[in-house]
Amino acid sequence: MNEEPKGRVEIILPGEETDASRIWVATGDGRVKVVKLSPWQSLMVTAALLLFLFIGFTLLSGAFLVLLVIAVVAGGLAYLAGLLGLRRPR
Repeated sequence: MNEEPKGRVEIILPGEETDASRIWVATGDGRVKVVKLSPWQSLMVTAALLLFLFIGFTLLSGAFLVLLVIAVVAGGLAYLAGLLGLRRPR
């Protein structure tokens, strides 16, 4: 059980300045690359995440509205069947 570590762990204390301090990007070869973003790049990443969330909530609310219409139609049909005295055979 004498395995060599594949990388070293770096602990960054609060308030310490580092060269790599904003976002990390996983590469395909098992490494993690940390890059520093400019303010504009941070704004673009935030805008992309907000757009993704907006699209997701829009799709979910649209699906809910479709299910709501189906539930109202089924409830209306059940109410009309009760008014007309239609019963299910036992």
